[in-house]
Amino acid sequence: MAKRAFIPLALFIMCLLGGCYFVEDGGGAPRTSIDIQSMQTRNFDCSYKVAFAAVIDVFQDLGFIIQSSDAAIGLVIAKSSSSGSIRGIPGVSGVSSETSWETGTAHLEELGAGVSIRVSFVKNKKTSGEYGVVEERSYAITDGNFYTRFFEKIDKSIFVRKNLR
Repeated sequence: MAKRAFIPLALFIMCLLGGCYFVEDGGGAPRTSIDIQSMQTRNFDCSYKVAFAAVIDVFQDLGFIIQSSDAAIGLVIAKSSSSGSIRGIPGVSGVSSETSWETGTAHLEELGAGVSIRVSFVKNKKTSGEYGVVEERSYAITDGNFYTRFFEKIDKSIFVRKNLR
């Protein structure tokens, strides 16, 4: 029994000292920061200007609102529209509400004749209880298929932009 408790503690201490961290994906498999970075990053053979415009196009095509963008540093921050629900009956039972939205960020960097794009998405949830208790939670989206689909849209947008000249 004591031996089983020792293994998770030892793993925790090794990760703490080694500087690694894990994020659980939907299937429960731990991902290291290197795994996440490689899932979130793709290189494209195009100009920086074309890639930057393509990133903004894709965010907007997916219904995100561009909150901030800076081509000089290669940063785009976008937020999806919010969706929510209310539970309970006012005056009869406790009323609570839940609102959720996604936040996406993209960082672009010139690499020789191409561009590297790293994107990350976070799912945000805000819950308000009947006595004014507010709880906010954010979860990194670590679904590899999600990022693959996003980069496929970037690739298509770059293709269209390169061929419109």
